Amino acid sequence: MVVLQVAAMPERKESSVVQYIKSRTSGRLSHVLCRPPGSSRHGRLPVWPRVLVSGWLVLGVSGCGTQMIMRMPDPAVHYIAFGDSTTAGPAERDYPDILRELLAEPVEAFANEGKSGESAEEGLVRLGLLLSERIYPNARVLLYWEGGKTIVEFIEDHDPFLLFSADDPAYRYAEELEEVLTEAQTTIEQAISSAADAGLAVYIATYFPLAPHLTECDALPLDIIFPSQAQNANSYVMMLNEHIRSAAVNRGATVVDVEAGADVLQEDPANYFNCNHLSTSGNEAVAHLFYDAID
Repeated sequence: MVVLQVAAMPERKESSVVQYIKSRTSGRLSHVLCRPPGSSRHGRLPVWPRVLVSGWLVLGVSGCGTQMIMRMPDPAVHYIAFGDSTTAGPAERDYPDILRELLAEPVEAFANEGKSGESAEEGLVRLGLLLSERIYPNARVLLYWEGGKTIVEFIEDHDPFLLFSADDPAYRYAEELEEVLTEAQTTIEQAISSAADAGLAVYIATYFPLAPHLTECDALPLDIIFPSQAQNANSYVMMLNEHIRSAAVNRGATVVDVEAGADVLQEDPANYFNCNHLSTSGNEAVAHLFYDAID
């Protein structure tokens, strides 16, 4: 990693977005902005008054107690792929890599802003900062795929062994599930509106069903998922997707309905990296769905 010390700069007034982030993080930016892209997951930034690290301007860093972090604008980017591990996952190639080739766009035209494990609420804060600080001033399109952590956390808290189907009329946690899904929809609608207000066309994806076969699944207590468990998990996914579709309709975004194209994914186990992540071939199928929506 190349690290350059730069000249001292005058302190500037915090933007409203930074003030908002601090209000949500007990006055600190560390858990949202502590690591620049590409740095070690568990690493800590060294102490410099002001440094330039991989395109980030870092002001007043002490370990991970960051006072202020700014990214340098990238005017070459036209497409922002934003989301969780669906966008930056464990496969060799993510869907934005393949979509860029389908659109015949240069490498620099795409920014992969995926962040594994991020919730829609956390993503809203991060997206707001990207837009407010005009990190990608010439971006025209937002490819948004987020909200899955809502279901992951709900299952961990209420149904960790996936013994129940969420669409069963007798499902005992129906009220609680609808409450968290409604909250997630509200957050997703806010993200769509933020991007639209910034002049971006928004394409929002639904989630694919989990792999229907016996496979590795580190999201579950036994690190493996059985077909009956996958079927129950998919009942939760389908309910989340209904709220994603509603958010898109309410805010004028274009839906990329990955769930509707699930037959292509499920017909070949090789399309899955594990139970809840796609392989490169699975990401290729998703990229074609985005391409059809955009083209």
